Amino acid sequence: MGESSNDSDAAASSETSIWSMGDNPYWYDTQDIPSAEIPHLEREFQSNSQYYDSDIISSSTETWSWGDNSSCYSTWTNGSSSDSNISDMQKLRDQRSAVDMSVYSCIEDLTHLVGPMTEDTVVRCLQARFYSHLYQNKIGPVIVSVNCNRHKPSYKVMVDPDSHPSLMMKRMIKEAVSQHSENGHSQAVIVSGESGSGKTHCAMQLLRQLFDIAGGGPETDAFKHLSATLTVLRSLTSAATITNPECSRAGMFVENFLTDAAIYRTKVHAYLLDRSRVCSIQRFEKNYHIFYQMLSGLSAEEKAKLHLTGHSVHNLRYLSCGNTDFNDMEDKSRFDSWKLCLSVLGIPFSDVMRIFAAVLLLGNVEFVEGTGLELDIVGNNEIKAVAALLGVSGVALYRGFTTKTRNTRGQVCKALADVNTANATRDSFSKSLYCRTVSAILKRANSLKRPSINSLLSDSTESNIHQEPTSPDSLSSRRPSLTCSTSSQFEKTRYDGFISIVDMFGFEVAETNQLEQLCINLCAETIQHFYNTHIFKSTMESLREEEVQTDVDVNYFDNDPILELLSSPRSGIFNILDTECTQPKTSSESFVSKVKIHHRVNNYFFEPLPKSDYQFGIRHFSGRVVYDANNFLPSNRDHLPDDIMWVLSKQNCNFGFATHLFNQEIKQPRENGPKGLKHRILPGGSSKSESKGSVCSDFQLKINNLLKTLVHAKCHFVQCIKSNDRGEMDLFDKDVIIRQLRSLQILETVHLMAGGIPHRMRFKLFNHRYRVFMGLHNPYQLTSPQDQCKIILEKFLKAMDESKLPYVSTQWRIGKKHIFFSEGTRQQLEAMRQEKIHNAAALIQAHWRGLKCRLEWKTVKPILTKQREILMSPKPQSHKKDTKKPGVIKKEPYLLDQASKYYNISLEAAPDIPNTRSYCVNGQVKLSYPQIRVLKHDYSAKDAPENVLRKGSEVRVVGPSAKKGHLIVDHKNICFHVPYQMLDIKSVPELPGMNI
Repeated sequence: MGESSNDSDAAASSETSIWSMGDNPYWYDTQDIPSAEIPHLEREFQSNSQYYDSDIISSSTETWSWGDNSSCYSTWTNGSSSDSNISDMQKLRDQRSAVDMSVYSCIEDLTHLVGPMTEDTVVRCLQARFYSHLYQNKIGPVIVSVNCNRHKPSYKVMVDPDSHPSLMMKRMIKEAVSQHSENGHSQAVIVSGESGSGKTHCAMQLLRQLFDIAGGGPETDAFKHLSATLTVLRSLTSAATITNPECSRAGMFVENFLTDAAIYRTKVHAYLLDRSRVCSIQRFEKNYHIFYQMLSGLSAEEKAKLHLTGHSVHNLRYLSCGNTDFNDMEDKSRFDSWKLCLSVLGIPFSDVMRIFAAVLLLGNVEFVEGTGLELDIVGNNEIKAVAALLGVSGVALYRGFTTKTRNTRGQVCKALADVNTANATRDSFSKSLYCRTVSAILKRANSLKRPSINSLLSDSTESNIHQEPTSPDSLSSRRPSLTCSTSSQFEKTRYDGFISIVDMFGFEVAETNQLEQLCINLCAETIQHFYNTHIFKSTMESLREEEVQTDVDVNYFDNDPILELLSSPRSGIFNILDTECTQPKTSSESFVSKVKIHHRVNNYFFEPLPKSDYQFGIRHFSGRVVYDANNFLPSNRDHLPDDIMWVLSKQNCNFGFATHLFNQEIKQPRENGPKGLKHRILPGGSSKSESKGSVCSDFQLKINNLLKTLVHAKCHFVQCIKSNDRGEMDLFDKDVIIRQLRSLQILETVHLMAGGIPHRMRFKLFNHRYRVFMGLHNPYQLTSPQDQCKIILEKFLKAMDESKLPYVSTQWRIGKKHIFFSEGTRQQLEAMRQEKIHNAAALIQAHWRGLKCRLEWKTVKPILTKQREILMSPKPQSHKKDTKKPGVIKKEPYLLDQASKYYNISLEAAPDIPNTRSYCVNGQVKLSYPQIRVLKHDYSAKDAPENVLRKGSEVRVVGPSAKKGHLIVDHKNICFHVPYQMLDIKSVPELPGMNI
């Protein structure tokens, strides 16, 4: 093993290196500030006082504090300092803090922070940059983005004229494209953070930057197609929650396939659309945006055609049970944009509207007990309208809701459904209509320009929201992968590269946490575990395996036990839930009791107070969450009865799009009606397993498939942080920021990147990438890979002395298979590599241009010499006028004589100039002067600019001007010479006798 550092690090001790950043000593001692600088520092402190939290404010005294550091304070009385209470030394400390605050806003990389790497220091830097409108920060290769809540989503995704591109994200995308083009390795940008932290906005910015760099910009067909797809999906999969008005209720994974550093196709994958929101929303929340937008954007004729006349947000049950506030004008504009994007995808607008209108009207249909055996209907007009929209008869639709068919050992039995079953079937049918429509739209968007790519996600049916991976039998071998080292669990397979943007769910806490919140938080735990594995665990394991010692040991929170609690194949909560769903007679109480029995002693499981038979709690990586398991079983089963599905068969339904949504289940005609089979609200990938599985098992399989894809890619991370929980603009809540810094392991990442050796590369890959430092001395083919690395690093140290780049702290270790190096070393290596490549390219261009000029000189020199001789030679004076006119066609003399005699024209005398006409002709009408005309534009004479004739004014034209193309205008006894193009004749009398 080897170790090296530059000369500046050797001269400085480890203690002083903590307080320095490169060659910029930002930490000043009190003796370093001269007395003459005190007034200047006082003014700077006052100008930067916006970065402080004002905890105690009065009319006479203000105490400003920063974080939890009580030593940094200053008392100001009526704008002046109180010398009697504060010593001079304390004033200097306050002024020094003001200097540090101005420095914090200039620090882009948190690894370059001044002083000890504490939580308070990181918060100071984030707050200073936040109030300087700098919302992106770096931790080496990781980007930390703070959501300022200023961004208002544009009507079309990725087309925002008011959005300013982030330079850090642009550099990240450039690096990803460069690495993909150099080695063909797939790249993945993973955007993570809590719900409301701006993940979707960052993901769209990254996509826009990717298309600007490798996609040809916003004018290409691929960009317009992707923008239309994401615009349509945003309205279909986004809803307003308590903390986030633009909350995405589906995870997104966007694959961009490249060839020769150019995008040729894009594919969108969606995960776990929240289907329960269609028919039940919590207080202060909203349903999906598309419902409010269509009610505002549809015309009166369209509403009448869709049977929505007289219906609004306030009288539709699926919308009125939540927040009913809406912006009519904004929703209308968004709906117009959505309609336009839907046409770009080639999807019939009327078909989609019929389905969505049927979903809204189904909410107003309620089944109640009748006087006889049959159930009565509340909302008879609505069920008739739904039947008309779906192209079925009202009686058949009623029978589909109120009939229950069972298949017992091959015997089909029919019975009347009770009220609860009928209403549950109605809600399941509404969910199925909406979710299958969204899935069909996404499938249509991904079906255009299908590539010949064999990737883990491209060949699977994962592109649809409801479809499973191609190997459903791998569930038992998959679940441990969520709790073990990701890099060692999956085998690498060979497939073509891509650059993907991953925008999955963030940690979420709702007023009532149901099964959807549990799945969402499992996804957040998985993404955080992948981050921990990629940044911390794999690095430390490699150091340990290769017996490399490091000075920094990062203690991070490993959420393996939480994933084991949720997804263990034996006793995980999801496994217990799936087992309970297969039992014929079970309840939510029995499920919760079994969970408590298995995990009562688990440190990350707790029973909330007061105790309840339906609730349990989990200590997630981002906080404690109490779950209500009342609807866990029906939500996880995801069943849709066969009776209602049979209504939409081809022999009963004349609406082709509705039949297409259920084509997988009803593709074979059934003459005797339903068979009592159980289908899924969203079907699986194959017809054999369409009635099997559950929401939890499907979601875990999809997350596992995503992890398999990410393992083979070079990952880049963007950690998003929300500035406050209330969604207010420009409000920096320290408690909220600190909570997220701890949960996302930001401080641990700073420690690792600033003082550790987090990066590793294989010897051959390192030698291949940085061989530009070798030059022609000692060809590396003759030495071992370790010796080649040492030679490169020696050349690198010499190049640092010769380079104009500032010195940074560098350290590295040579292991058995890898070379480990610090973040500062990586940054310096990359910067100097780019500098050498740029200088080499400039030298090659200079030599090539010189060679090209020398080759062309042989041809150009005779031409230039001849031109010079012509210019320098004396010109002979000729008094004889050359009358020969080139290009004139010769005429026969006798023809000219005959023509001149016939027309009485003299060939020797010049023709007479015709007299100026005292009239003009307009539309075969001869008009004499004076005339009344109208000015088309403002006109002012050059000699008298103060006199202006205004546009539209009537003026009097007295005759033609001596100036060619002008007319004389007499206006207020002033004559103007106005071009005739600027004057329009007021009226022309009709010719008599021309009426037909």
